[in-house]
Amino acid sequence: MKDKRAILNENANLTAQYHHDALQDKFRAITDDQKTNRIDFSTRLNPMGSVFQYQNDILDLNDLINKSKGQIGQYPDNRYLELRNAAALFVGKGLTSANIVTGSGICEIIRLVLGCTLEKGDIILTPFPAPPEYARYSMLFGARVIPLPPHELLLAEDDVLSCARVVLLPNPGNPGGRLISRKELRLFAERCAEHRTLLIVDESCIELCDPSQTLAGHIFDNDFIVIVRSIANAFAIPGLKAAYAIVSENLTQFLNNARLPWSIDAFSDVLCTAVLNMEGGVNSGYLKDSRELVQSQRNYLINRIGRIYGFSPQPSDANYLLVDLKDLFMDSGTLVGNLASKGFLIRDCSSFFQAEKQFVRIGLRSQEDNDILLKAIGEVLTETSKEDARERLEVTIESAVAGSAPASRGTCQYYPCHFKGQDCTFCFCPFYACEDERTGGKWITGSSGNKVWSCENCTYIHQSTLSRQILDLLMEDGDTEDNIKKAWDKIIKPLL
Repeated sequence: MKDKRAILNENANLTAQYHHDALQDKFRAITDDQKTNRIDFSTRLNPMGSVFQYQNDILDLNDLINKSKGQIGQYPDNRYLELRNAAALFVGKGLTSANIVTGSGICEIIRLVLGCTLEKGDIILTPFPAPPEYARYSMLFGARVIPLPPHELLLAEDDVLSCARVVLLPNPGNPGGRLISRKELRLFAERCAEHRTLLIVDESCIELCDPSQTLAGHIFDNDFIVIVRSIANAFAIPGLKAAYAIVSENLTQFLNNARLPWSIDAFSDVLCTAVLNMEGGVNSGYLKDSRELVQSQRNYLINRIGRIYGFSPQPSDANYLLVDLKDLFMDSGTLVGNLASKGFLIRDCSSFFQAEKQFVRIGLRSQEDNDILLKAIGEVLTETSKEDARERLEVTIESAVAGSAPASRGTCQYYPCHFKGQDCTFCFCPFYACEDERTGGKWITGSSGNKVWSCENCTYIHQSTLSRQILDLLMEDGDTEDNIKKAWDKIIKPLL
């Protein structure tokens, strides 16, 4: 019988399919070229908007910029003591600057930790799905990445954990948005420490979810936990490049010695320090209001988008939604591209799902923006379905003319209005039920015992020439009901 390490090694080739999703830059370029007003739902930024706009009476952006101008002519203090102190006070939990490691962003910090930890051939465990960057950075250092379903990862047997050098997981999950409770994660962290397996928890959106579920209070005397935090996501300031990790004092010293010097510029240092020093920390008025907005808009968007056929929003605790498109007539890449051409960016999640084009991620924004996106989705579906319907009906009409059309549409929801020997070009008549006996139609008793309008003796819709004329009118721009009435009045009515 194979041991756990052999089984993990056999599954390691799954990660070869991971690749960074660079399509967002392409779609941003499309909207730039077309001079289209762009609304970005592809990110995981705070839907409240920039903290500087929300609290401009407390955080005066111009004053902070002027303050940082005086530091342009000198190197920043590479210790970043003020930023580290601000981060420790912001999180609380008894942290000090000795527990904070700074970096220019989440990716830089994760790459730093992995580079200091991994050796060629090491195994790293991640949940599936997970951000593609996790696998990309791990494989740069020769590690083999094993993706496991989240519940299996948290319940991994001791011999599986002992085989792994690192476990890297987001909380809340990305792209799914589900939050793992602090109690459950703490028990898992203790097991990782027992097996000397480093646990990296990416908490880059936890302030917008439930910051009380952080593991930050459990890093003391535990050199096997690294917690990574984003400033950009929580405060909607992606143009400022600063992030931080929460670790034990031993790890702080080690990582600070290994990190790139001066990776945070003077503007980001001053501005992000001011943001983290905001009164209330994780429970500031800005973040409390943000969490309320996230909850209300998450419920709103799940309800609204769930009504669109083919869209299945998944449960989420975060400021973004994973949407399953398995029942939609287009894949994730097509939907993302069509929306981008209209100026709306959402995230194609094929890079999270080993190239499977079934999921998209939508970041929450204001209700006004969310409503605009919903309208745009409706327009894309209408336009695409019209094109798809025209192609299908053209093929069906040609088949009918050639005598090769299916002889029965008995599975149609309108059957038995059609009889089994009837070639139905449209699958169902767009005028049903016209209730005009001049067409040859009549009322009959259906299989349920109720009266149903039967088209058994009507042949108009099955004549290829008439079908083409009707199809052209139905595909015109405008209200569908108006087009149906126009087709009836112009084509069918003169023949009766």
